[in-house]
Amino acid sequence: MGEHICNECGLILIEEIFEQTILSMGKDGQSIRSADKGYLGSVISGEGSYKFNRFGKSSIIPKNISQALSHCRIVLANFSPSSSLKERVDKIYMEAYRKGIFGKFSYEDRATAVVFYALKERGTPIPMKEVMREFQVNPKRVRKIVRKLNSLYRNQINYTEVNPAYQLEYHVLQITKDRNYLKQCLDVLARFENIVSNSNFTKGKCYYASICWITTNVFERREPSRKDISKLCSFDEKNIYQQTKSLLALIGKTSVKQLRGKDVNKIGETNV
Repeated sequence: MGEHICNECGLILIEEIFEQTILSMGKDGQSIRSADKGYLGSVISGEGSYKFNRFGKSSIIPKNISQALSHCRIVLANFSPSSSLKERVDKIYMEAYRKGIFGKFSYEDRATAVVFYALKERGTPIPMKEVMREFQVNPKRVRKIVRKLNSLYRNQINYTEVNPAYQLEYHVLQITKDRNYLKQCLDVLARFENIVSNSNFTKGKCYYASICWITTNVFERREPSRKDISKLCSFDEKNIYQQTKSLLALIGKTSVKQLRGKDVNKIGETNV
């Protein structure tokens, strides 16, 4: 066959290039011909044959499942590219699919609901209107699937604590891409989280927006202003003011101006 093998080291030397064609044989000993365009050494017809695409052997995943998971990844890419969450989204979809939860809902409905649920389960919830933005789906249909998922997992997400740092980052990125500002906001958040945890304070919807407004003042930044934060985070400016006032009351302050230029690690301490 144009090959020589070294008895000592096992090296194979090919002196002549050759091509081999493998055909399936029928019970009568005759070759079974097929119009399939296979590759060298592949089974191109009969039982056990498979088709190829331009990336090689096609996936064994059914087409409908593959399409659904692709829709999930499209939605998820807008919020979290982490491989661990991708795996969790795939698992949620497959478990729900096997339970017959999806019925006749579209791929877009399913993907939106699964990603929304997975994000909330991880403690990094995103408003449903944001998750629905990719496919512009019907909110009622998505909520119906989410309720079924919640039932499947025994209301687990109702007891999941929100990750404060993630929530803050979500708000900051709506305001600016400035990574230094994000770091400053996280420092302020860490300080206030410690203060809030030792009080009866209840976080409002504007809590993270208020942290951003406090950060602007602590680090004596010219922007973003409270008006900017209100507009970009879609919160009423008055509500941000009221939430900020409540936070300041925890440290004995009445105005954010009293925190300008202060050491963030000493906020809340006596005489600071």
